[in-house]
Amino acid sequence: MTEFRVNRRDFLRTGAYAGGLMVTTSFLGSTLAAQETARKRNSKINHVILLYMEGGPSQLETFDPKPGTKNGGPTKALKTEVPGFTPADSLPYIAKRAKDLLLIKSMSTREGNHSRGAYLMRTGYAPNPTIKHPSLGSIVAQQLGNPDFELPNFVKLRGAPFPAGYLGVDNNPFVINRPGARIENLDYAKGVDKDRMERRMKLVREMEKDFAKERGEDAVEAHRAMYEKARRLMDSPLRKKFYLDDEPGETRKAYGEGQFADSLIIARRLIEVGVPAIEVVMGGWDTHDDNFKRSADLCKQIDQPWAALIDDLKKRKLYDSTLVIWMGEFGRTPRISGTSGRDHWPNNFCVVLGGGGVNAGTVIGETDEEGAGRDGRGNPLVKDPVSPAELYKTLGVMMDWEMNKEFQAGNRPMWLTEKTAKPVEKIFK
Repeated sequence: MTEFRVNRRDFLRTGAYAGGLMVTTSFLGSTLAAQETARKRNSKINHVILLYMEGGPSQLETFDPKPGTKNGGPTKALKTEVPGFTPADSLPYIAKRAKDLLLIKSMSTREGNHSRGAYLMRTGYAPNPTIKHPSLGSIVAQQLGNPDFELPNFVKLRGAPFPAGYLGVDNNPFVINRPGARIENLDYAKGVDKDRMERRMKLVREMEKDFAKERGEDAVEAHRAMYEKARRLMDSPLRKKFYLDDEPGETRKAYGEGQFADSLIIARRLIEVGVPAIEVVMGGWDTHDDNFKRSADLCKQIDQPWAALIDDLKKRKLYDSTLVIWMGEFGRTPRISGTSGRDHWPNNFCVVLGGGGVNAGTVIGETDEEGAGRDGRGNPLVKDPVSPAELYKTLGVMMDWEMNKEFQAGNRPMWLTEKTAKPVEKIFK
């Protein structure tokens, strides 16, 4: 997959093009809405960390193993303190934190295509060629974020950008593709200091006066707001939270080594100073061949860091106000292929939640002994299936989103979650 890089220059260009000073309508509406007084929320969840496993992790090699069966392969299961929570033997750290987590074994969709499945799981809506729905991170940024915050309200660690759709470009993710490394173009150019930059901005504001006469003051204000947001990021002392230079060695050792481990430390550092939405992407889960070794290796890369994140958040008294979600776009077939792999399987797969508002120590759903066969009508044999729409409705209830509010996507009214979806009450306390 081609990686995209978003840096300060991209951050500026997202909302406005320097030469023409163009502004998107959706951004304008979002910016004006952000100026209104924020409503009082009843939820104690202030942050969300999405751990997104790109490629579709096998449920049978993560959280729903079937040892000793025809479809189980060599993967063994670990016993935990929670009945039904029996993760694969390559997740020993997470197994010890079963009481801090909620497992959904019965996530179910009809989307077995990577891009469509990823869209559905990231937004709660099936892809629509005429509408761009916002991802979970953008929703959280818009609902929980502060438009005047020095740092971006949605930071994505690795992966391609996913636009915020009708919520406007100011809720787009700020993407860092090399977590911990120096972020390009975040500093002033050589020979330019704050005073010189301010003189340049004064010149821009003078040029904008003529534009305002022709296109309207609102467009200029939106453009100016985007530039000021980028300037706050450049000048903010909180920029150091993107890096790990001052992180104690003891903490880094607890998380372990690797890019995923570094990403989770940065995620914790960012929510600690107020960033509401973080997405951490880890690829490599499309295990059509050599599934067992590859899945075990990937699990080992996420196991210690994820467990350390739970411990770290609890230690800093942030776990109760932070919702941590682990998911991919779908699961893998119970049947093992001739190349020791598993193919795409949206019928049943796993999602794990922990932290704020979660009914931890709970398992939702159940599959048959072969990993969900099919009945005579072709339906998967899954108990208590959960759809993405139901999951997002549940998240909206837990975080007190404005789910009845209409947003405009072109000329169409849209809602953050499907209006007819029901929340899964077993998920929250």
